[in-house]
Amino acid sequence: MKNRKAEGKRLKAEIQTKKSFLLCFIFFNSCFLLLTSHLSVAWATTITADHMEYFGEDKRHVATGNVRIENEGAIITADKVVYHQETSYAEAWGHVVYEDDETLINTDQAEINMDAKTGTLHNALIFFKKTNFWINGDNVKKIKEDHYYASSATFTSCDSEAASMADWCFKGKNIDAVIGKRLTADNVTYRIKGLPVLYSPYLWFPIKTERETGFLFPLFGNSSTKGFQFSPSFFWNIADNRDATIYLDFFSKRGLGTGVEYRYIEPRNKGRWYAYHLKDNELEKDFLEFKGIHEQRSGDVTGFLDINYVNENDFYKEYTFRRYIDPGHATEQDFYKEQVLRSQRFLQSTGEISSPVGNSRLYLLSQYWIDLKDNDAHTPQKLPELGYVMNPAPLGPFMFDLFSGFSNFYRTREARGQRIDVFPTISYASGDGVRLFQSLSFRETAYKLENDKTFGSSPHSENLEYRANTSSRFVKRYETFTHIIEPSLGYRFIPEADSLPLFDSTELFTRTSVAEASLLNTFSFDKASLSARLTQPYDLNADNTADPFLPTRLEAYMKGPFSLRFDISHDFNNGSTEQVNSEIGIRLAEKTTFTTGERFTRKSNIKLYKAGLNSVLTQRWAVNSSIWYDMKGKGLRDSIIRTTYTQQCWAVIFSLSRKPAYKLSPSEYSFTVFFELKGLGMFNVL
Repeated sequence: MKNRKAEGKRLKAEIQTKKSFLLCFIFFNSCFLLLTSHLSVAWATTITADHMEYFGEDKRHVATGNVRIENEGAIITADKVVYHQETSYAEAWGHVVYEDDETLINTDQAEINMDAKTGTLHNALIFFKKTNFWINGDNVKKIKEDHYYASSATFTSCDSEAASMADWCFKGKNIDAVIGKRLTADNVTYRIKGLPVLYSPYLWFPIKTERETGFLFPLFGNSSTKGFQFSPSFFWNIADNRDATIYLDFFSKRGLGTGVEYRYIEPRNKGRWYAYHLKDNELEKDFLEFKGIHEQRSGDVTGFLDINYVNENDFYKEYTFRRYIDPGHATEQDFYKEQVLRSQRFLQSTGEISSPVGNSRLYLLSQYWIDLKDNDAHTPQKLPELGYVMNPAPLGPFMFDLFSGFSNFYRTREARGQRIDVFPTISYASGDGVRLFQSLSFRETAYKLENDKTFGSSPHSENLEYRANTSSRFVKRYETFTHIIEPSLGYRFIPEADSLPLFDSTELFTRTSVAEASLLNTFSFDKASLSARLTQPYDLNADNTADPFLPTRLEAYMKGPFSLRFDISHDFNNGSTEQVNSEIGIRLAEKTTFTTGERFTRKSNIKLYKAGLNSVLTQRWAVNSSIWYDMKGKGLRDSIIRTTYTQQCWAVIFSLSRKPAYKLSPSEYSFTVFFELKGLGMFNVL
């Protein structure tokens, strides 16, 4: 292949050298019927060669030596060509190279119709430029400009002088390929360096970047708790803006799962819907999951719908499928999201329609929660809420804004009913060097309740809130960095509040009198920055039995050679740390990053440590790992290590993962190998 490419370059160089001479020769000899070195025909076919003969009786041209034929974007170079002028049929021998916008072909001999771009190729190596795909066959038929057929051939996406000896290839019979669409073959063997390792009686796959209906490569896997897994999928390209995927999951120890996902994009709306059912024979449960997202815009009116439903509270602890994540290229953040999905308390569904009204907004909102831990009967459902929000607007020297809402709460047990909440605010800001902001809010909350014996049928509350904040900013520029200090002092006051039934955060509007001093320090360098904020709240409502100093908070952020983010809350009264959230990222090398962090909450009895490593070791090797450890007795939780080896036309990803025990189920271990054949998509086997 390299020799043929080099020869092609030599041909082009020689042709350019001869071009000036040929143009002069044509000018002085255009009156002759017999052209010996150049011919230009009426249908834009051009032939150049070292020597050419013309046979007038059958309008046939015989060209030898560095022959080049051009016809509407297609070029043939060869040692010898017989060209039939009336049919545009060319017979070429010796180092034949054919090239157009889509393909590059090297062959020993070819018969091609230059107008129709059809013909026969002998011992041909065909390269599809856009898909980086190769076909090597002894007798290849060029049925159409974009359609090829071979009774026997090899095909691969690996660059190689001989496709049959590439890193990987398929060899089969009755190969039928359409450029930019698909390839099919019978009696196919999958080969590594020419050695057959797999066999299939039939193979189909797309050789295009656009979507096309067909079967996707199945997923094979193994789990210590679910057994062998086989998951084929079928993709349905309904239209340019609509498609669907049908899933099948077989677990040897559990049972069979089926699912369907539907996606669409319209000028004014888009959405994604997913339904899944799995019958677990071991747990004797029928798991059902339903998800849907729809966004709608009609003029100024917008709508949003997000539905999340499972019929069994332990579904995500038993099964977590990455339908939206490429399993071979998932990041540490993807695996963290999966862990959060398994440990979440509530599953929320939301629907909202909103419309602007001048400087305000009118909305209709519904929210439904599924409590994945306790009985759903205790969870109040907002079905629905009608709200009106006025954005800040000038009112003389002041600013005025308003929130108001009418909510209907439903649950089978405990208090339920309707609530009206009106919350107007007037604010004032002044100052330049020292800025002062003040706001005064009034709040009216009234209820009409059923099934409540504590608060009666019509509880209500009238209250107010006062906020004040003063701040300043000092900047000092040095030769190598800038130092910024921003002190601030704030105060929030809410008088005594009536006791109300708890539905959401509205009822947390309770008695408050807290002053807060804060100091923000920022150091800004050319390639790094560090910010730290220290905050000390003081409770003016504290009685003689409690210390008025609330826990001190420290927040810090850093960007540069290493990244840092943490916030800590410490109570100096009893010498205890109440909460810690931290993450440190260190760049060990140009393409190697180590991250570690902690999540601690004393009130919730949570203390987790995490660590991760992402490294591109060489051009071919990469490692990604993540681990979580529970210091509160549960020990090692989620962990995964993934190693990737990449070649020009293929990649292999080794993945070892562990999930924690749940109820009576032991910890789950799984080992997976992902094979990716470039141009064919992801192929997964155990």
